[in-house]
Amino acid sequence: LVSRMAGTTSQMACLVTALFWIYMMPYMSVMSPTPKAALSAVIISAVVKSVVIPASLLDLSGIDSVVGWGTGILTAVTSPTIGFGSGVILHIVLSVFRTKEKTA
Repeated sequence: LVSRMAGTTSQMACLVTALFWIYMMPYMSVMSPTPKAALSAVIISAVVKSVVIPASLLDLSGIDSVVGWGTGILTAVTSPTIGFGSGVILHIVLSVFRTKEKTA
């Protein structure tokens, strides 16, 4: 997210960011005294625009729309882990139906 906000969109930028986070993992214990509310505020401020106007979800159609909206709603109602897991299962189940539609 920060890379895209800075204007980098290449796969190399993603790789550099991932390697940086892996390198910094041992030093993350410094963040443990930081209140969860402060960390949550930083995350919310980064994603609030996408949550209020979910442009990528509005562009979906068909089965992809069902999977996208279903995952988003389940994540909002339950927890990120349960929502993501349910979204993966929903995608797998609906992909079977999509394959049968194309072959019929």
